[in-house]
Amino acid sequence: MPSPRTSARAHQRDQRRDTFERYGRLDIGHGVALYRHSRSKFIYADYRIGGERVRQSTENTDLALAETFAHRRRKALETRATAGQPISSPRPSVGDILERYIEDLIRRFDGGEGSLGPEISVMRRNFLPYWQPVPVANLGRQQFYAWERWRLEQNGEGAAVAPYRRESRTVSVGRRLKPPSAATLKREKQYFVKALAWASDQLTPLVSDEVVHELRHLPRPRETKKQRTSEDRRDAFKREQVAALLAEFDRIDEVERERVRKLGQRGRRKNYDRRLMALHVRLLLCSGMRPGAEILELTWDRIRQARNKHGELIVVIDPCGNGKTGARTVNCDPEALDVLSDLRLLLSEFGYATTGCAPLWPSRRGGIVRDMGTSFKSTLRRLGFQTKSSSEALYVCRHTYLTERLLRGITSDILAVNCGTSVEMIGRHYNHLRGEDIRDALRPIDARDPLAPKIGPLPRALAAKIDLAPNGQALVLR
Repeated sequence: MPSPRTSARAHQRDQRRDTFERYGRLDIGHGVALYRHSRSKFIYADYRIGGERVRQSTENTDLALAETFAHRRRKALETRATAGQPISSPRPSVGDILERYIEDLIRRFDGGEGSLGPEISVMRRNFLPYWQPVPVANLGRQQFYAWERWRLEQNGEGAAVAPYRRESRTVSVGRRLKPPSAATLKREKQYFVKALAWASDQLTPLVSDEVVHELRHLPRPRETKKQRTSEDRRDAFKREQVAALLAEFDRIDEVERERVRKLGQRGRRKNYDRRLMALHVRLLLCSGMRPGAEILELTWDRIRQARNKHGELIVVIDPCGNGKTGARTVNCDPEALDVLSDLRLLLSEFGYATTGCAPLWPSRRGGIVRDMGTSFKSTLRRLGFQTKSSSEALYVCRHTYLTERLLRGITSDILAVNCGTSVEMIGRHYNHLRGEDIRDALRPIDARDPLAPKIGPLPRALAAKIDLAPNGQALVLR
């Protein structure tokens, strides 16, 4: 029988493999040759570029993968040679590139781009320690996966002491370390790719565009439906947890009142940040606003009072936010009246205005308070709440607001308008509540309940196969 036809490319690939297996060496062109190393299982590559010679491992045992790796490494070395840098030296390292990029970020940060602060911190804390000794020639997919493994290991479960300055003294607080989430790793990868793209756009490129493209489009394992469902679910505080949280806030206020009773005027104006955080959380719980700019940038002239159809006096914030759905009107619960009344007393105690365009959350260091999550997490840990709730910081207040209203029977379309979201997003993140409603609706009927619906007579054939359970509430098939 005639042998099956093979393509020319497959025939050439087989010829290269036979040549490599016979002689232990294969010339793949452009000054690159692959060869077997006597003391290594990996295939090595010999690069001759610009009169220099470099020998490095391809870190692969398969000939096709080693050839692909060698071509990519050759392009990186040619980029260095074009920039006038020696290819035989492992410098500059990836860390050297990141340091130059951080210097550029700091220059822009000092120029007024305040949003670059988190990126600078991530570069220094999570990238430089690993990438500092890694040569640019080793930059690739497998090296980035190795960094991700290192990132997960170096921030495992544990505790650390984080010192910070408070006025003229240094205070140390406990900080719980936890593995980074998938969203955190995704955000940090974007920072890293952004730094490499900056390096490739310089007049003398430090990395090739091919490396940037490879890391930007890394293949990821597909998520299962079960994983997507668990990530979409939004956890909220239980009612007893909310009650414990509000009781803790009352305890904080009682401590302040007791100090004033004992010390008089000398006892006033204490613990401003913690008391402001408590009022901030209380307003989130009765309004459903998003933490961040949506609530932090509120001013007193946006707040008014109105009555609902039940005759209750409520707080209306108009306009509120300019986020995903634009500015909107937020109707708060009646409890917001007490929150704003307490907030006015606190701000007046510290000499802040509570009218006009004055902010609701002024900082004692100027501007407004941007971060209340740290103080909130400390309160949750003091109450012994679960770490999962603590890790979500202030957003758990919004989830609690939506969960409680859905359980009360408020429709998704009304909540979507008031909270600035969509019915689809509410259904996606809070669909588990529907399952709880179904279980409650399908509970067995108590025959002794006068309000229970009456069941008509059963057919004889079916009645002969059914017995009442001893409690008289359930039907049991024989």
